[in-house]
Amino acid sequence: MVRLLRRMVRLGLLAGAGAALFKVVRGRKAPDPWAESWVSTGAPGGTRPSPAPVPAAAPKPPAPAGMATAEVAVPPPADPKPPAPARAGKSSKTGPARKSPTGKAEEPPGQRLWVPANDGVCPQSHPVKAKLSSKIFHTPSGRNYARTKADRCYPDEASAQADGLRPAQR
Repeated sequence: MVRLLRRMVRLGLLAGAGAALFKVVRGRKAPDPWAESWVSTGAPGGTRPSPAPVPAAAPKPPAPAGMATAEVAVPPPADPKPPAPARAGKSSKTGPARKSPTGKAEEPPGQRLWVPANDGVCPQSHPVKAKLSSKIFHTPSGRNYARTKADRCYPDEASAQADGLRPAQR
């Protein structure tokens, strides 16, 4: 029985090494000696698009005979492409719409409801611990509260939920 087990382990190791070698050899590509000697001109029989036609300037109407040669103002042609709209959510670095790590917009300084944790420990005034990587918050009555190293501390559960975090299940 032990001999059979040893043979199976050796066979498995051999098969694993063979599969790894196969992947390495298959993934390696030989350099193409002709790669830099030709330039693609597109699909065979395809044509390149011609540039857009430039509209001709409108002819000036002739001046009436009784008037001096006065210039007639012709409005410039309208720009066919309207200006791109400004992106929403793009604001200044000092504005209140900066994104927090939870994806919600931060309140302006002085109005936030959380404080940063000091080495994962929350002050007594803000007992709710929050982990931003999992977007979960822990209350003092929770099972994993003692071992949680907080990123942020909130005064109550409602503040943590308002910031986009969910309560721990245990």
